[in-house]
Amino acid sequence: MIGRRTTLLIADLFAEAFETSHEYFHKVYYTISSADVYDFLYQNDHPAWFCNAARDAAASDAFTTRTFKDFILKIHTGESLEPATPNWTWPQRERLGQELLRRLAEDLAKRSKGRVDPKFLQSLEFDGYIFRGDDLLAPEEDVLDAEEQSGVLQDLYKELQLQNQATVFHHLALSEEHYMAKKWDDSISNSRKFLEGVLQEVAASHHLAHHGSAIPQETYSRPVRVRDYLESSGLLEGKEKQALSSSYGLLSETGGHPYMAENDQARLLRHLALTFSQFALLRLKGFKTR
Repeated sequence: MIGRRTTLLIADLFAEAFETSHEYFHKVYYTISSADVYDFLYQNDHPAWFCNAARDAAASDAFTTRTFKDFILKIHTGESLEPATPNWTWPQRERLGQELLRRLAEDLAKRSKGRVDPKFLQSLEFDGYIFRGDDLLAPEEDVLDAEEQSGVLQDLYKELQLQNQATVFHHLALSEEHYMAKKWDDSISNSRKFLEGVLQEVAASHHLAHHGSAIPQETYSRPVRVRDYLESSGLLEGKEKQALSSSYGLLSETGGHPYMAENDQARLLRHLALTFSQFALLRLKGFKTR
């Protein structure tokens, strides 16, 4: 899924590509050339309704580029598509928005003639996309939608009323920030800390619900004992705990691998942390709702 960070970059890059200036009362204003936007989208085989909607958004404000940028941003949420899809659901609009954003990313790559902004490429890579020539491919699209899963995790965490939410999800945010800064080891380290935090709070919540008392500090403070507790409590089976422990080991050994690029390793290990975190949260939810 093309995330909000990437959508912001798409909006900025389109604004830069079609920005024009004019003077009014001795002040210079920047706006978007609506004709150029329409011609560009038309040449790249976008549907007529979308070409017209983008042109109208570009032409609607003669003093700023913000209205057009908002139009691009609202493709992600589906809002820009609502007038053309009155009988659709919001999830349907969001799916169409993803396809349009993907095509717009490809269009920008073609227009740049191979000189794609490295920051834009990295943001797409974080979302699970890679360029092959001018084609934008999504090798992980059917495996994991990291942005959507992050939202699911946060909703589950709130629903289960777990403690330390700000700290735990701060590590998740840092894992993304460090990835974008190419600090691969730091990204992996914060993915591990996020997983540790989730497992700690899952164990603490279970212990309080099952035993009526706080989990012992010597258990809570040591990841290996947390995993042992999750197994002994029945939240994890033996083979599940073994898989989790092995994955935790991968997250702890942050050195580069000779057969994998460091960015791929950081991204995939983050995905692994998200998956095991969701697994543990769902197990706790099952325990509390049985």
